[in-house]
Amino acid sequence: MNILEKQNNLLNVQMSEREFNLIRELESAVLVSCSINEIPTLTGWTREELLEFGVMLSELAEKYNINL
Repeated sequence: MNILEKQNNLLNVQMSEREFNLIRELESAVLVSCSINEIPTLTGWTREELLEFGVMLSELAEKYNINL
């Protein structure tokens, strides 16, 4: 993984498909293994935000043909 650019709190990141898939799996594992109250403590995100993030990752994977 490489950070190409940082502006304020945004990162422009270059990563391998393997790294991208790890993020997908970690997001899924948090949803499965943590209670609704544990998710914000662990991630700083609500369960709904994490679900939306997972949808976005799935859409990106489909758009760019990234298989697990």
